[in-house]
Amino acid sequence: MGKITDALKKAATERLLRLEKLDTQGEVSYQFVAKKTLESNIDPRIVPFYDIQSPVTEQYRTLRTNLQALKSEKPIKAITITSATHGEGKSITAINLALSLAQDLNKKSILLVDADMRRAKISKYLGFKAEKGLSDILVDEANALDGAFVSIGIENLTILPAGKIPHNPAELLASAKMKNFIAMLKTKYDYIIFDSPPVIAVTDAGLLCPLTDGTVMVIQANRTQKGVIKHAESLLKQAHAKLLGYILTNVQYHIPAYIYRYL
Repeated sequence: MGKITDALKKAATERLLRLEKLDTQGEVSYQFVAKKTLESNIDPRIVPFYDIQSPVTEQYRTLRTNLQALKSEKPIKAITITSATHGEGKSITAINLALSLAQDLNKKSILLVDADMRRAKISKYLGFKAEKGLSDILVDEANALDGAFVSIGIENLTILPAGKIPHNPAELLASAKMKNFIAMLKTKYDYIIFDSPPVIAVTDAGLLCPLTDGTVMVIQANRTQKGVIKHAESLLKQAHAKLLGYILTNVQYHIPAYIYRYL
């Protein structure tokens, strides 16, 4: 038992050293929690796609259940996923949640919207290129709706990419057209998941969140400070956004077979 414990400590220390080295290079690249068993360009961190039996996939199912169990005067269909600052895992979280919702046998239509028109990542993580998207629809570009919505072969899941980078993303999100567009989407989809820019970095999230039925804030463990979270909460409150709860990412946990993984 002593040898096993020592080996685990050594492995954990080596992993932390590797993560610290990556962090100093500008972006931490945590060990993927799913082994790619399919030929796909989808990022391995989209765990429900590759491994429906994974403990991480189960965590997203729990999140799905919790969201569906929320009691509200109005049905919660449009949900914004945001964070206080950049790099906390909001986009990966939004994709995983949308995919988990799509795998619910009781739901037939899920829409994932990349509303981060400044630093769009949804199409990158899902391994496809998009010529049109949300920004094109909002600026009334001719035939923008034609071809803007994308299916990548995942049952019950449709994606609306961010589109071309506009010069006025905040104004587009605050427009009456955006409000009417969300209302229309809610008549066609069981759930709409919006990946929003961070709350503190730009004003976009404060403009989008009040238009949806609720907001979930992603917080990265051992990184995001309490004061930063409180400031983000204050901004959301000022914007009259409904904060549904929080998702903690980058949580190291221990599972059988002495394997360390990351959410």
